Amino acid sequence: MKNITVLFLIFLFIQAVQAADTNPPPRLTVELRDGSRVVGESAGKYFRFHSALLGEIKLAPKDLRAVECLTTNSAKLTTANGDVLTVSFADSALGVKTSFGRVELAAGSIRKLSVTVAGAAGLRPGLVALWSGEDSGKDSAGNHDLELTDVSFAEGQVGRAFVMNGSSSCMKLADAAGLNPGTGDGLTLSAWIKPNNVYGFHPILEWNPSGKLPGIIGVQLWIGNVPGSQGVLSGQLVGDHGETHSLISPPGTVVAGRFQQVAVTYDKATGAGALYVNGVVVARGSWGRFEPLTTGDLWVSRRPTDHPGDWTYNAFFSGLLDEISIYNRALSAAEIKAVGIEENHGEPLPPPLPRPFLQNYRNGSFGEGFR
Repeated sequence: MKNITVLFLIFLFIQAVQAADTNPPPRLTVELRDGSRVVGESAGKYFRFHSALLGEIKLAPKDLRAVECLTTNSAKLTTANGDVLTVSFADSALGVKTSFGRVELAAGSIRKLSVTVAGAAGLRPGLVALWSGEDSGKDSAGNHDLELTDVSFAEGQVGRAFVMNGSSSCMKLADAAGLNPGTGDGLTLSAWIKPNNVYGFHPILEWNPSGKLPGIIGVQLWIGNVPGSQGVLSGQLVGDHGETHSLISPPGTVVAGRFQQVAVTYDKATGAGALYVNGVVVARGSWGRFEPLTTGDLWVSRRPTDHPGDWTYNAFFSGLLDEISIYNRALSAAEIKAVGIEENHGEPLPPPLPRPFLQNYRNGSFGEGFR
């Protein structure tokens, strides 16, 4: 019996090691004193530092959160568990593997080093798809790889990102029975967006089952809700009977030219939906229990079908998209915020608008107290 127990424990250990090995390596963002920025992976297994208190310290990238260089020979080190130490680099250079090859960065040239554990969101329950834009349409949470059309790549919020040209770039997942989060306890759609244009209509994500349900569009996350809207984030939680439940942010919530975390959630148990920008709720709704329509082809950055009178045929998104994720449950406000901070290299996100403005805006209109 004892031998069986030992063998079982060894088996569990091997399984844990194998699971750990499948996690993507942490991403490094290195800001240099001349204003340059380098993004990639550590070329070594460890970072070495010297501390007057603890002597030599050796840490794996995953155990670091940030290193802020105060002078050329002094830095504030923050570990993944929140410890803060004053240190200096023990090595004269830092090796980073980037999209353009390995580079050696002199320790004295570094202003700040941030570490993001790639795929950290994958540890959260309910994640059914994650497209990180690491030079492919691969789903790092499952087997739902995207078909890419005229998509290129650039440095993004976390590692690499999808570049959408606004006229032909799009991504598609053909109707996949295994990706139907609307049948779960709820859903969450989330992404980092850096739009070139926030005027009018720009699709981020939507299910389009028009092949089997002509004229019907499923759950959607867009910039824009009417022609001429400016900086509006829109979440359309369409039910499987065609009913639409709308979440509309205030004008000017989404801005051009910088990364913002956007998300829409719906919880079947409470019937509540919420729309987020940078971890802040920008619209709420409560409709009771229904089943969101998440069947048919999933499109990213394009609406391919014509719906007379709605002004959206062949609309495209222009800009960068990163860390596109889908959950089969509603993430809490705390979880949305935590993901945002993790993917922002441990730094808090700026609020999208002055808080009094948002507090007086609900479901597409201003409350009586707003002036």
